[in-house]
Amino acid sequence: MIFIRPLRLLALFLLLVVIGVPLAAVVLLILAVTGSPGSCVPDGRAIAISPELATSFQTKWDQLDATLDAGQVSTIVLDDSEVTSRARLWIDEHDLPASDVYICFEEQRGSASGKIDVPFFPGDVDVLIHGTLDLTGDHPTIEIDDIEAGGLPGPVTDLMEGFVTGIVDDESKDLALDHDYGIAFGDGQATISGQP
Repeated sequence: MIFIRPLRLLALFLLLVVIGVPLAAVVLLILAVTGSPGSCVPDGRAIAISPELATSFQTKWDQLDATLDAGQVSTIVLDDSEVTSRARLWIDEHDLPASDVYICFEEQRGSASGKIDVPFFPGDVDVLIHGTLDLTGDHPTIEIDDIEAGGLPGPVTDLMEGFVTGIVDDESKDLALDHDYGIAFGDGQATISGQP
């Protein structure tokens, strides 16, 4: 009788390892690929996407830098559509593993939603991110407050946060900031200000 209990315990452990772990992995994979946390775009507000809006973003940013370079204080206002259009252009230019990206502004923070192509997953994963942006220093930094991925439960999204943060950190190194900028978030827009 003493020998049967350890054998049963060993059998249950092996059953858990051989069947339970792969089964849990398959369930998480299905949740990641088929679930969706939704879009950051609020109901009743449309975000337009066009090359002209991406150009509008770049024109405003260049004017901001030119004014600051001339020694004057300056401020610009960018809306969801301009920033989303420019972000999508950047994603295409740099062949990033993201698609259908939207950037949304609300009081006190920004949000982004879209699809991420995660290595070793059979499909794209819908992601919704809330956070803030720091435009001081040599490169912009994003501080993620919350991330949701697919239909995954909260603790599992920590793995996804590392992947997304890695992409953002790698790409932000290519974005050099000429000045320190302040940012104020509002409903559907962000106000960028700078000191010479």
